Amino acid sequence: MTPLPRLATRDRIIDAVLVVSCGIVKAIALAFAAFATRDAFATLHAGDALATNTVLQLAISGTVAAASMLLSRYRAEALGQSYAISLRRTLYRKIAQLPKSRHEKRRVGALSLRFVGDLSAARLWFGRGLPDAWSAMIVIPGAASILYFLNPMLAIYGVASLSVALVAMGLLAWHLARRHQKLRRNRANIAISMIERISIAPELDLMGRTDRELRKLDRQGASLRSDALARRGRTTSLQAVLQLGVALTGLLMLWQASRHAIAPSTVAACLSVLALIALPLQNLAGAWDKYCAWRVAREKAERLLSEPVVTRSATNQNGPVAIKVTGEFDRVPISFVAPPGSVSKLTDKHANSLARIIAGLDANDGVDVCYGGQAVTPKIAFIGDNHVGLQGSLRRSATLSCRRRPSDRKITTVMRIFGLSDLLAAPRGLDQCLAENGKGLLPLQTLQLDFVRAVLGKADIVVIASIRWTSCLHHRVELLESLQEFSSATIVLAEDAIPLSLKQKSKVC
Repeated sequence: MTPLPRLATRDRIIDAVLVVSCGIVKAIALAFAAFATRDAFATLHAGDALATNTVLQLAISGTVAAASMLLSRYRAEALGQSYAISLRRTLYRKIAQLPKSRHEKRRVGALSLRFVGDLSAARLWFGRGLPDAWSAMIVIPGAASILYFLNPMLAIYGVASLSVALVAMGLLAWHLARRHQKLRRNRANIAISMIERISIAPELDLMGRTDRELRKLDRQGASLRSDALARRGRTTSLQAVLQLGVALTGLLMLWQASRHAIAPSTVAACLSVLALIALPLQNLAGAWDKYCAWRVAREKAERLLSEPVVTRSATNQNGPVAIKVTGEFDRVPISFVAPPGSVSKLTDKHANSLARIIAGLDANDGVDVCYGGQAVTPKIAFIGDNHVGLQGSLRRSATLSCRRRPSDRKITTVMRIFGLSDLLAAPRGLDQCLAENGKGLLPLQTLQLDFVRAVLGKADIVVIASIRWTSCLHHRVELLESLQEFSSATIVLAEDAIPLSLKQKSKVC
């Protein structure tokens, strides 16, 4: 199982220490402010002018507290963003290493959501929730200590009253994670549906499904609204209980002060400290809300990271590579051998599945693939049903498999060899922009572009299992001949027939 990223990395430890340090500095500043407040009220009660040192102490304490809060928030956001970056890398690497068949069983929107909902929950928890919890754990005990130094009796009553409010908050917070789980499920359903439907919305409209899709969206929205209100109500209840607890604590402190004739200046200082405790308590309720959201997202991320992967560490062999496949697939014995540099044919009913296993896209415990007895996997080019491409220039698309991009002259030469002269003749040539996955190109052009990648990427093995290949009857011979002429790669075809004019050496499974 791939673990989640560690929080304790060098940069994040520095940010965490800064956040905690800011909390400590803020607590010290509040202590000075509390005692200065007491002195100020005592002076005002006596009818005297405020002392300069009291004014400076209040001004400096407020400035230091504000600066500490600013720096704490800034570094906390850096902490959250840093963890989100690590989590994004971990999730993408895991998704890239999953078997292709596992990708096809998942909804595209569900995988896409890992980079929206999960990362947002992680960033909010590590960037805001966790620092707020750390700050509360520092400021609240510190404020309680200040209350004790100001007046032990008022401190005892105040801490007891706030403890009751915290217990009540804990009881209300018990099922907040379940609220987040339901809310996430409904939010994910809407997001996934939209991700998958937006690209085909015009076609769905042509089929007359727009009104039906809108009704479904309304039903999902109503369910989401209900869950969002339930979660917001529970979170607001936590904050309301704490706010009520602070108000009742202040009332209790005033009542005790009146009974025991405590000096007004001391009471004013204690109430100012109580007011300063209110904000960390409110933040503590918000931190628990963010933790519940992260806990739900973490379970989803851990489930994804626990799935088995396919190791694909390819190294160019710079020469033809033999292929030997043995074992059992779907209870059928498998025996396939492709000599180095040959054009070999898979004709079994599981030819496409075996082709993907040979290419390293999928794995099967019952099938063993050996590449020329080498300890490392050779460079493999797979030409499947769907052309894979990133939005960008034609140059970029043609060289996606290259570790180092060749010269424009070489790219142009290879593209012309495989019949892409018309595409090169278009305005801007290699600089023209192609859409993702070759949208706008003809099926034959995407197939030719895949062959160009195999040659420019110096593939040691080329596996072809494509509907485009079987449909281009008039071009297969010239494409294969060009590939054999300009590449020494071993070629594996997963189809029912191949041109008989090509010389081949193969053993059919």
